[in-house]
Amino acid sequence: MRARELFDGPDSELLDRALELLVRQLDAQRERAALAAQPFEDDPDLAWTAPAGPDLPYDGDIPEDVVELARQRRAEYGA
Repeated sequence: MRARELFDGPDSELLDRALELLVRQLDAQRERAALAAQPFEDDPDLAWTAPAGPDLPYDGDIPEDVVELARQRRAEYGA
């Protein structure tokens, strides 16, 4: 009932949005469970030491646009 009060649109669109969010959350849960069951560091094909490469092009704080993108994605996926 509260969702209908907050959403200005037809019930079908509200239901579509709710289902889309539910699917995203379930996908995230499945991915976290898969990583917990088989962490990358335990997979011999993935857990290799990378060769030394060039230094990063910057040596300071993370750029603000990258931080903002991370914030948006966390909000979007409920992390």
